[in-house]
Amino acid sequence: MTETEKREQEQKMQIESAARELLFALLRYETQGAEIPENLKQNLLGQGVIKALYETSKAHDLAHLIADALFKNKLLDNASPAGKAFLKQLQTAVFRYEQIAYELKSVCEVLEEKKIPHMPLKGSVIRSLYPQPWMRTSCDIDIYVQESELDAAVNALVEKLGYRNEGKGGHDVQMFAPSDVHLELHYDLIEDSRYPQFQKALSKIWENAVPVKENGYTYKMKDEDFYFYHIAHAAKHFKGGGCGIRPFIDLWYLEKSLPYDKEKTNELLQDCGLLKFTQTAKKLARVWFEGEEHDELSKEVASFVLSGGTYGVIENRVAVQTSKGRFAYFLYRVFPPYRELKNQYLVLRKHPVLYPFYIVRRWFNLLFVKGRAKNSLREFSVAMDKSKDKAEEKRVKNLLKNLDLDEKIIN
Repeated sequence: MTETEKREQEQKMQIESAARELLFALLRYETQGAEIPENLKQNLLGQGVIKALYETSKAHDLAHLIADALFKNKLLDNASPAGKAFLKQLQTAVFRYEQIAYELKSVCEVLEEKKIPHMPLKGSVIRSLYPQPWMRTSCDIDIYVQESELDAAVNALVEKLGYRNEGKGGHDVQMFAPSDVHLELHYDLIEDSRYPQFQKALSKIWENAVPVKENGYTYKMKDEDFYFYHIAHAAKHFKGGGCGIRPFIDLWYLEKSLPYDKEKTNELLQDCGLLKFTQTAKKLARVWFEGEEHDELSKEVASFVLSGGTYGVIENRVAVQTSKGRFAYFLYRVFPPYRELKNQYLVLRKHPVLYPFYIVRRWFNLLFVKGRAKNSLREFSVAMDKSKDKAEEKRVKNLLKNLDLDEKIIN
């Protein structure tokens, strides 16, 4: 690396560091009204910082919160190019919330009318803990129904609301409203073939659920189940290459507002190998939103999370998967086990003899379907690049081990 390249790299790192410091100061303002230190406000004057702040916050689906904090503190003119970009993210988030809230209400009304028990999940529930519901964005609506009621629920939404059915997957049915709002109608919270210990812990969700209104059909999880589900879902995405900052904001609000039984929940988390991950996630939430000091493990998790966006990046996912060896990863991706493929192609559940045929069909989809081929080739290129430093794979392997996630979650 030349001296010029070194200087450019150092400058880039300084800009990213300043942008991240400011990002979390603005998030602390949004979550709890904490004052933004004057020295961090000065970061906005640095060349390239506002651009890096925008890109990072957008990658983690937090640009609307950053925009709100910037405008409320008069740190950004909404008529400037950066101000216009942030304002668009804020307006989009509010519009998206209104759309989703309207569709959620309509869906629940139809399912109530048809006397179909149903349970809103994820953002639809957790946004009630935020200061304003629009602050917690979602890209879709998640609703849980019992598998025995699935067909009736799908038919009711198609007939009553004009939803289109895009097909049944391993744990949900993909549906779209006439407005193009996306609905995932879950009949299984986490596929049991990949995460059997989670599935077992969540098997009593309906047994423990309570109706929101007396004699109604809209249900909610008990607090302990809801907390566990949030952690399990975050851990699943973390193992997939990253989960973004938002689950840690959610966790911070859950800790502040959800009256769950900590002793019972910790026992459940311990049984499922998630207690260490949970403790570290809580620690990181306090670091980011309360200013607590890092320990070594929370610092490592922060680095992993910040290197990806809301859904992680290919490099992180590959680093996780190749932590057990590049050849093992290659075999896993080329010949996924039956227990996983049956969730992608449901016909295999009844006809496992067709497994070889669907392996070939999957190869065809990965290599020739528009949009997928490019990502597939890039993933394999990253995975099989022997010139890459082994230190990153070792670091990720140690991180998973220290979080008790190396063998607790099946890949």
